[in-house]
Order: sequence, then structure tokens, then C-alpha cells
Amino acid sequence: MISTVKKHFDQLSDRYTQSSGSLLWRRQRKRETDAVDLFMGQVTGEEILDLGCGAGHYTRHFLGKGARHITAVDISSSMISQLPKANVTGMVEDATKIHLEKKFSNIVCAGLLEFVVAPVDVLGCARKLIKNDGHMVCLLPPDNLFGRLYRAYHRRHDFEINLFQKSYFEGLCADAGWTVGAHRFVFPYTDVYCLTPRLEQ
Repeated sequence: MISTVKKHFDQLSDRYTQSSGSLLWRRQRKRETDAVDLFMGQVTGEEILDLGCGAGHYTRHFLGKGARHITAVDISSSMISQLPKANVTGMVEDATKIHLEKKFSNIVCAGLLEFVVAPVDVLGCARKLIKNDGHMVCLLPPDNLFGRLYRAYHRRHDFEINLFQKSYFEGLCADAGWTVGAHRFVFPYTDVYCLTPRLEQ
């Protein structure tokens, strides 16, 4: 699945930012970004890890809100090539296996977990990269009618995406050392969660 997904996004990269500017997608992105901002809070002067950054929507967004530096990770080198250069470290890495030397107060993981074979591995890697008082914001498709239509759309690209019921996602988070805090559903097909690291007693 990884190679098929990578090939799909490599082919899409040149027109991805332009496509995301279409009216319907732009409206959806705006409502999702508002939810992310609510959970991320103040980012001025912060270093942020953008897992599954794609062409850099959230990388650009947080730079515009005053973030000091973004570490942006994606499996597609073509997507990484679309990122801005200033105050950004772009990394072509598998988010299920990534190791970094530093930890972050803020992680955003948007549109990644549905495309990996083992979402718990991404959550587990991210858990190792978060500071004890940090948080991660995740965007993922719910298992509802619109989520299933989204999955049917990607079947045309020869891969099957993951959909997430809330109880299932909470179980994955618990297994990876996270606690699910705030949640917001952005109609029609995006769940936004704020996770905090579960500290051992």
C-alpha cells in the first residue's frame, strides 16, 4: 500500500496546491483549519512538527501565524519539493518509522492516518517526539457515509484508506500512549482530535 500511495501523491504533487484552492475544497480546508487553530492555540515562536505535510498547507499556515520553524515530513519527495524554504526543514521519511533528535510542543497530523497500514505506528512514533506538556492535533475521516464515499474515491487509485470510529481511534491512541481530549467534527468528512501524551504514574 505504501508504494501505491506514494506513487499517487507523487503524481498529484504538481497540481495539489492548485486543486486545493478550488471553491469547495477551500471552504472545507478553512473550517478544518479553524478547528486546528482552536486546538493548537498560540504558535508564535514555536517549533512545530507537521507529519504527513503534503504540499505544505499547515506548514504555510503556521508560518503565517508566527511559528519559528516547521519540521515537515512526508513520504513523497515530490510533495516535499513544494514546501517553502525559509524556516522549514523538509524530510522525506516514513512517519511510521521516523526518529528525530528533538521533541516538539506541537504536532499536527492531517490527512495521514487514513493512508498508512498501521496508524498506531504513526501515533507511537509521534508519542516519542512530543514533550510531556505538548499536544498533537489529528485530522482523519470518520466511518460515516461521506467517509465511505471518500474511501470509494480512493479505490480508483488502487488502495484502501482507513476510516475511524471514535472508539476505535481512542483505542489506538491508548495503545500508543496518548489521551484523547477535545474533539470536533467538521462536516462532512473530517474528525479533528486533540491528543495529549499519557504520562506513566
